[in-house]
Amino acid sequence: MNKLRLLIVDDEPLAHKILEDYASRIDFLEVVGTCFDSISTINFLNENEVDAILLDIQLPDLTGLELVRTLEKRCPKVIFTTAYTEYALESFNYEQVIDYLHKPIRIDRFLKAVQRLRLQLTLEQNFQEHPTEQQPKVSNSQDFISIKDNKEIHKIKLDDLLYVQAWGNYLKFFQSNEKVLLGRKTIKELNQELPSKEFQRIHKSFMVNKKHVTGIRGNQVILGETALPIGKSYSVLVKRTLL
Repeated sequence: MNKLRLLIVDDEPLAHKILEDYASRIDFLEVVGTCFDSISTINFLNENEVDAILLDIQLPDLTGLELVRTLEKRCPKVIFTTAYTEYALESFNYEQVIDYLHKPIRIDRFLKAVQRLRLQLTLEQNFQEHPTEQQPKVSNSQDFISIKDNKEIHKIKLDDLLYVQAWGNYLKFFQSNEKVLLGRKTIKELNQELPSKEFQRIHKSFMVNKKHVTGIRGNQVILGETALPIGKSYSVLVKRTLL
């Protein structure tokens, strides 16, 4: 894969400087543009192709969330950057969103987010090239999931599966070794197959492995450094069974 083309969108010049500095240190990234508001971002995207936007949520015209909704299917991948953690829950409602960085942004956290971005784009590229070859299957022994990915069968031990994220009619399987696999299945189907004593649905788009849950913070389930949203309809059950 070629260098990932990034557009930085933030109304603060200092934020641009920090993010450009971080990106310049990573060999698979290239900053191809900078914008300070949503309207100029839309104009830039009409004329240029980018792989992802480093997008501040608090902007002077449209918010970052409103911008993503405005762009709809034309929106590139998004890594939100903001000082306001209350927006984290809503940001997970958009398939384009890869990660959520809380300011002040540390270089290690930035690196983790862009690595996740690169992995996501690689998964999508592989899936487009082999769309019928990825079908997750839960074994009868309930010890692992088998996923066919690019003509290779991967076994994921259930103990090593951190969480699952719905992505349209597909699922992303996040593992403790930081690997992610993509399979064609709905989260509703998987919810019926995985053992309920070990896995719990916390949101319309997320299931978690209970053994890896380290806490609950507000409306988020915490798995180490990862925070996942709790859906309103799941809130009572999640807080009763995971605390």
